[in-house]
Amino acid sequence: MLIRFFLTIISLTFFLHTHSSAQTKNREIGAFPATDTTGAAEVTYKNKLLIFPLVALSTETSWVFGFANAYIFKTSKKDPNLRTSTMPSGFLYTLNDQILIAIGANIFLPKEKYIIRFENSFSKFPDKFWGIGNYTPASAVENYTFTQFYLNPQISRKVWGDYFAGVGLEYQDVFRIKYDSGGNFEKQQVVGIYNRKSYHVFGYSLLLTHDSRNHAYQPDKGALFRVKFANFNHQVWSDYDFHTVEVDFRRFISVGSNQVLAFQGYSILTFGDVPYRNLAVLGGNSMMRGYYSGRYRDKTFIGAQAEYRFPIHKRFSGVCFVSGGQVSDVLGDMSFSGFKPAGGLGLRFAVLPKEKLNLRFDVAAGNELVNYYIVLAESF
Repeated sequence: MLIRFFLTIISLTFFLHTHSSAQTKNREIGAFPATDTTGAAEVTYKNKLLIFPLVALSTETSWVFGFANAYIFKTSKKDPNLRTSTMPSGFLYTLNDQILIAIGANIFLPKEKYIIRFENSFSKFPDKFWGIGNYTPASAVENYTFTQFYLNPQISRKVWGDYFAGVGLEYQDVFRIKYDSGGNFEKQQVVGIYNRKSYHVFGYSLLLTHDSRNHAYQPDKGALFRVKFANFNHQVWSDYDFHTVEVDFRRFISVGSNQVLAFQGYSILTFGDVPYRNLAVLGGNSMMRGYYSGRYRDKTFIGAQAEYRFPIHKRFSGVCFVSGGQVSDVLGDMSFSGFKPAGGLGLRFAVLPKEKLNLRFDVAAGNELVNYYIVLAESF
């Protein structure tokens, strides 16, 4: 979760330094927001390398400090409608003693027939664990640390209109695992942690995407539907055999002057011998705000959220949102009473009004604590 949080901040932060023209239709492939599509009147594009400080805040990280840089370029300067490619990278340190070094890319090839993206990172990450399952008590919290390498290259091809198909690889090496003896890791014999100091997984994925949104950052109409199938097994150099299916659906409806109803449904299902760091999680700064990311963790997660977005004054706007979700070992074990509720309010400040890029401050409550988030761009 942190790498996507970090790389999204980087790719959005470079945007503040480079763009002032109005944005037209965008598509998002994977975790990176797509950059803008400019009109034929655009001046000759010049590649840029930017370096800048980075500050952010979330419940999982506390305050984040570091620096980032981004290489911004176009693979064809002769095509004015080709979206800008980006290669963000950087370093961050949090007040929770978390360290992350990451480099990513979102590259649009000529005529946008192909889109290449990747996420590569190294992280040292003290974190919290409450046990596996949908009903773990708050008193069960324990601390642990791990170090991780992560690689995730993907390539997608436009097949027709707003439809893309793609493939990807995913490698994760988790090592220097440390946890207290006698806790939930031992009691539940958690795969990938119990009696291990390290493990790695390697797999491949298939990606299907349809995106009819009229804007990447703050759409007021259209929908996004994305499905990812991933397979990890010993035959492709993985310590564990398991599979994942990830489904993300978003819908945006204009209900008045600058007022929008936004809906998202998200699920991840895992099957097989799933190691701890690949389990589905509930919580975070996007889906199920109000819960620490990973407060509940298991093989399956299903959740949904709705958000009402409305103007306040000039660059300021507001949101109110509700969500519900739960984790379970298998889909059949889920019940209506098992869904965790969450909700909250948010304030938005338009950093770039023409680009509809907001700095958001959200306060959200789950079933235990009130959580806070300061992040660039909407949650979905």
